[in-house]
Amino acid sequence: MPRISSVTRDQLSEEDQQYHDAIVGTRGSVRGPFGVLLNSPKLAARVADTGAFVRFEFEQPESLKETLIIATAREMKQQYEFSAHARLARQAGVSEDTIQAIANGTAPAGLEGDEALLVNYVHELLRNHQVSDATFKAMTDRFGEKDTLHFTVLCGHYLLVAQVLTAFEVELGEGMDKEIPD
Repeated sequence: MPRISSVTRDQLSEEDQQYHDAIVGTRGSVRGPFGVLLNSPKLAARVADTGAFVRFEFEQPESLKETLIIATAREMKQQYEFSAHARLARQAGVSEDTIQAIANGTAPAGLEGDEALLVNYVHELLRNHQVSDATFKAMTDRFGEKDTLHFTVLCGHYLLVAQVLTAFEVELGEGMDKEIPD
């Protein structure tokens, strides 16, 4: 059971309902971390704005963004985030082999090209707390400085989301399955 309740629209003041509505506008509904975040409506809005930019306005293929997100979720051992984004990764055309390699912790071994580069980037950033010159050069050579920045913020955003989901023990939603092995 979650440590704090999710907030519904009718629990918010009339003034704060705009934040709920903005989240629904970009995501279709309030779920996962956003119900918890709405305990602080302005914070929820700011987190949602950053997420909306790196998810929906950052012009890289959805398959690459979702690969980076599930790699981040795997490093945080965050089942909700991984399950939600593995579904989106599949819809974006990420292969089941890639998803399973990330879930099982064997990636980037067995991956190629952009997927291997992005998973390695996440690993260096989150495991080593630094990125090697070679990996940074590979990222900027492939994606440019601006999109390397965007991928980095995408990773950071999903670290924030993972922390909220974990700290407040947000449970898997209906139809979601654990995908990261224990």
